[in-house]
Formats: sequence, structure tokens, C-alpha cells
Amino acid sequence: MIERIDINDLTYEKFMAEYADKKPVIITGAMNDWNSFNWTLEKFGQLYGERSVPIRESSIDGVRNFKKVNLTEYINYLEHNENNWYCDWNLHTFGDQDLVQAYKPLDIFTRETVRLNTKKQIFKWFFLGSANTQTPLHQDFDNTHAWNAVIFGQKEWIFFEKSDSPYLYEGKVDLFSDYNLENYPLLEQANPIKIIQNAGEIIYAPRFWWHQVRNTESTLAVSENFWFEIELLNGDSKF
Repeated sequence: MIERIDINDLTYEKFMAEYADKKPVIITGAMNDWNSFNWTLEKFGQLYGERSVPIRESSIDGVRNFKKVNLTEYINYLEHNENNWYCDWNLHTFGDQDLVQAYKPLDIFTRETVRLNTKKQIFKWFFLGSANTQTPLHQDFDNTHAWNAVIFGQKEWIFFEKSDSPYLYEGKVDLFSDYNLENYPLLEQANPIKIIQNAGEIIYAPRFWWHQVRNTESTLAVSENFWFEIELLNGDSKF
């Protein structure tokens, strides 16, 4: 079971002792003072509708068709349920660093952490998608940890510990589909952990944990990836 804990009950010391590099946790009550706290899809479009954003077909097989549209056009897709397009908006790549003013990373994710690599890439994203858009089952890149905050909407997560890796077919199974266990017999030996993440909640995903994520409704989330400094000093994370 994944715990929920109010930010007022989560000290840095408690986070490091009980959750960091150990298990996922959902943090509540931490987004109330964010500039984006009361955003809706309409408000997001009003603020940034002319921005050019990358969208891709929501796929679990690794084949993705990408294109760039302005945000207003993409929101129109969502409102009319046209195609299964998902927006992975990397704020570093697309030069939209001003959007970082919309949120405030928690101290537990910035103290004694590294949030850019040797290429000076900063791993900050806005994710926007309609109901049933999803990510494949995966582990995050370069042995990074991640946090994900839902601004509006709702996400469904399925987690597996690293020890379940031999049973997960290298992520080539869609856990949100009506898959046949006869085709994936090893899955019966894995131990999925499921959780719903609601608007106003932040989830922490430790490195090496497998996860597949699906939007249950039109959802906007912000996310960052990072390393803990000690991991880089010990040489046990990619950088």
C-alpha cells in the first residue's frame, strides 16, 4: 500500500528515513500556494494557448508519432476527443522556463539533490492528456527519481519494485488492457501496487521502480526528475 501523508507531517528527516530511495508516497496539502493551484483546462489555455507544444500518440509499444501544435489546438483535441494524443512538454527543450513560476518544488526534492545533468539539461515537464492517455510500463531514465503533481484531473498508477523486473517482460505489456495472462505467465509472480492520484496531490517515484500511468480524465501534471547528491558521489547513478 502507498501511504498518503500531509506535508505538515512530513519533515525532511522523515522523508529521507522512510521514503527516499525506498518506496513511493503521496503528499497532500503541498500545492495550496502554487500559482497553478486553481487552474482549469480553460484557464491553462487562456494563459499559454499560443505556445507551441509537442504531442505524441499515446502508445505502449514504443512507436510514437510526434508533431508540434499550439496549445489551443491541442486543447481542442481534448475537448472533442479527437485521436489519442498526449502532450509531453519539456520546459528546457522548448524554452518555456517561465512556466516554472506555476509551481514550487518541495524542499525534500531540492535539498541535497541534483536536477540537471552534465549537458545542463533540466528535467522539467508539463504533462497534459485526455482520459485513457497513458505511459508505457517503464523505469525512469538514467536512474533518476521523480515527483509528479496533478494540477487538475486524476491519474492511476501501477508500481512494481525493482525486484519484480524478471516478471515484467521489459515493460512490453499494457497493464491497463485486457491482457491474457496465458501470454504473460510471469506476471503472476509480480506484486503490483495500485494508487489513484487526485488533483492537489504529489507522488514521489523512487529510482528503479517500474510504473505505468493512465489519466482517468483530462489531466494536467507537472513533474521533475532528479538524483540525490549521495548517489552521484557514490557513482551508483547515471549522470
